[in-house]
Amino acid sequence: MKDEPKIIDTGLDLDDDDFEEREETDMIVIHHTGDTDIDASAEQINEWHINKDYAAIGYHFVIRKDGNIEKGRPDWAIGAHAYGENQHTIGIHLSGAFNSVQPTKAQIESCAHLVACLCDKWEIPIDRKHIVGHREVNDDTSCPGDNLFAKMDEIVSKAAWYANQEASESDADEKEEAWEKDMEKIKEEITRYNAVDELPDWARPTIEKMITKGILKGSGKTDENGKPADIDFSKDMLRMAVYNDRAGVYD
Repeated sequence: MKDEPKIIDTGLDLDDDDFEEREETDMIVIHHTGDTDIDASAEQINEWHINKDYAAIGYHFVIRKDGNIEKGRPDWAIGAHAYGENQHTIGIHLSGAFNSVQPTKAQIESCAHLVACLCDKWEIPIDRKHIVGHREVNDDTSCPGDNLFAKMDEIVSKAAWYANQEASESDADEKEEAWEKDMEKIKEEITRYNAVDELPDWARPTIEKMITKGILKGSGKTDENGKPADIDFSKDMLRMAVYNDRAGVYD
């Protein structure tokens, strides 16, 4: 995507050698913090997860309440966020306890934008089959909280809008470029030439020959050199005159 969301690297001390690369990526799983409504940072979550004997933060991205997106585990790595489903999924954590509070509008927008970007990068369809709440892959959790789960359709819809917006802007750019070329061509074709100095180089010798031989006189209006200044030739008329000249018509 052209307009990718800004992702903040908070400088977590992660070693790529600690992670295994996913062999496939076909789903995005959305999470929340849990029962405590805290604007958890990637750094905090990394510390929590290390204390649980994880290699590092289990989520690939953390979205703060102000909408800022923080980088977690490398997005190519197998995560630790959805038991039994980590081998093929990307985990996005929205900070907050969404069984009791609402996610912020900024979080929803950032999540949708990030989802659109990840779906583009990993070729994941933007639909509810491939973008899910944690509870949809693990039955023993209420994550991502009822209030965030209720917005899953909105997130997917907005993600599709972000993706289509990029495509539309790209299409619009191509259409604009094609339109400008067409207009330049049309403008060139409808241009009228009235004086010798206005003529393209390839047509000037023929028109000057016609003027010299008295074949082309205009209606009497002349330029500073005394040559007709109202010959009123289109591009097609010039082409025809040059064609005739090459055929010896004006000799």
